[in-house]
Amino acid sequence: GDRMLPRSLLLLSLASADAFAAARPHLGLPPRPAARPVHVLRGGGGALQASLAGALAGGMALPTATGIAAACGTLCYIRQAYIFSLSYGLSMLGIGGAVLLAAPAPRSPLLAAHAGLVAAYGARLFAFLLWRQKFQPAYDGEARLKPLDKTPRLQRTPILLSTALFYSLLASPLLFHLQAAPLAGASAAVAGVSAAGAAVAAAGLVYEAVADQQKSRFKMALRAGGAKDRLYMGGLYAQSRHANYLGELVFWTGSFLAGAPSIAAAAGLPLWARALRLVAASLGLAGIFFIMTSATKRLEGKQREKYGAEAEYAEYRASTNALLPKF
Repeated sequence: GDRMLPRSLLLLSLASADAFAAARPHLGLPPRPAARPVHVLRGGGGALQASLAGALAGGMALPTATGIAAACGTLCYIRQAYIFSLSYGLSMLGIGGAVLLAAPAPRSPLLAAHAGLVAAYGARLFAFLLWRQKFQPAYDGEARLKPLDKTPRLQRTPILLSTALFYSLLASPLLFHLQAAPLAGASAAVAGVSAAGAAVAAAGLVYEAVADQQKSRFKMALRAGGAKDRLYMGGLYAQSRHANYLGELVFWTGSFLAGAPSIAAAAGLPLWARALRLVAASLGLAGIFFIMTSATKRLEGKQREKYGAEAEYAEYRASTNALLPKF
């Protein structure tokens, strides 16, 4: 069971890579450049940009993104939990930044917005988690993360690789957007879907950032005053008990929508290649929904166990939803 998921994801990635390579002539794209030797890449940013553009525009798009995420995921050898926190943020910063660097000139404004949002999401998440774990007053991040080091370091490699592949699938709508940009021949309605998706993603990014800061500042004030830990029920959490999780789901839904035209309306893309793109992007979106809804259920159980006897908590549950805001 657990071993089949990484293998299935790997097979999908390789099949998708073949589809992207085969679809290039139908998209009117030039053949993917041959790989450049290392000494050429050292010659300057232009050579590196060209090499990266060739990889992301061709059949190696998903494997390249997986490699970026895997490099960022090596933090798991320091603390196992970093693969789902700091490495998650770095991976999205790396993939979004790589697309921005690889985008051909003149750069499509919709593609630039999509890539910039993914990079900004990763940068914000990484910075917030690093601040909370290392620099937030009275917050002992090491004490919380060390007990999670349940797997010997060398045995964390399968987790690293399968998680890196998942991150590339999660960001795959952006990779497809790069390959289809600037959506030549697409109608205004199709471009509007991409723009609406970017707006939804931006709203999710801001919503999650605000929720994280509100909750963190509340917890900091409790620790500074020597008060016992309490559940935060204010701000965005007054309508959604897990507002930060909601923001994350909204962001990735927006990213999926921003890349949807590259799946459904890319000119000349064969039906089978579109189907593979849809499967890859849907796996990423379904995966993050499964992870976040499962985390919500676990946290709901912990909160009921800790605060269930308090009348204030009962009132709070009655007036809010776990995820969707209740007004």
